[in-house]
Amino acid sequence: MKKKISIKDIAKETGYSMMTVSRALSTPQIVSKKTKDKIDKVINKRGYIPNLFAGNLKSGKSKLIVVIIPSLRTSIFNDYFAGLREVLEENKLQPLVGITDYSLEKEETIINKFLGYKPEGIIVVGTKHTKKTKEILLRSNIPLIETWDINHRPLDIIVGFSNYEAGYNITDYAIKKKYKKILFVTSSTNHMKTEVRGRKRLEGYIDRMLKKNYKHNNFQISDPLDYKKSGEEIYTYYKKNKKKIDCIITFNEMTGLGFLSTAIRNNVKVPKELGIASIGSADVSNLLDFKITTINTNQHEMGRVAASKLIDRINKIKFDKRIFDVGISIVKGISL
Repeated sequence: MKKKISIKDIAKETGYSMMTVSRALSTPQIVSKKTKDKIDKVINKRGYIPNLFAGNLKSGKSKLIVVIIPSLRTSIFNDYFAGLREVLEENKLQPLVGITDYSLEKEETIINKFLGYKPEGIIVVGTKHTKKTKEILLRSNIPLIETWDINHRPLDIIVGFSNYEAGYNITDYAIKKKYKKILFVTSSTNHMKTEVRGRKRLEGYIDRMLKKNYKHNNFQISDPLDYKKSGEEIYTYYKKNKKKIDCIITFNEMTGLGFLSTAIRNNVKVPKELGIASIGSADVSNLLDFKITTINTNQHEMGRVAASKLIDRINKIKFDKRIFDVGISIVKGISL
């Protein structure tokens, strides 16, 4: 087992006093940039995690749970976080939330910083991390729950559903509805590097199309968080390739709703002329008269199960498995 790095070790390696190192960590504005940069460099190299919460811990328990999430701008993640927070608050635990904006590098920075608050557990949306993040998480020896995609080997415990199965099942449903020329919409290549969900869903779609000997086709939108723009991009592509497309499946529901709105505004007859489906269950769709056919990914339940399993881990309850599947289901709308 590696020796735990202390502030004394950092001071020795940098040549500064322990007080200077402490000031650089707690009140960086009062030390010079040169000093701060030198100390930060050694801290990153040695993997030192400062105890930022030390002065407030009498019981030895922070009651803090680190929650790492790509965004809270979408109803999917809001619904997930609501379920997670319910269970944490029921158990008098406080979420400490870090927003990554889908950046693995930002995830690494946030986790490294938040571990300084000595959390009792960590919940991370996503299963793809930088090599350094994996090392940090494993070295911390803190109970960890990864969520969303279960098609990965967990660092500790995974709670989620199969994104591959979601893509496969929604495509299968469209095929059974007699659609053959099905287009699958994902986000841009750059975004997909960190967004494993869309890639796995695309793989499920492709495999189902190949099984039926149908031609598969993928269109990438430029900004998955701009639903109006995405809807217009998809419509422009559809208009140019109308004869090759009789159904469009989007990798998330908000993108699907954005396109559905654009299609109806341009007098596309849905579903007679064009079928539309998506993956994910956004609450906003319940407010619309025209309900889109989609895959329910049970994100609220996922949040609750993730928090519950983390609490079990904190209480040293042993599991006979490391992967927990919350399941998916087809929600039938009138768009397909």
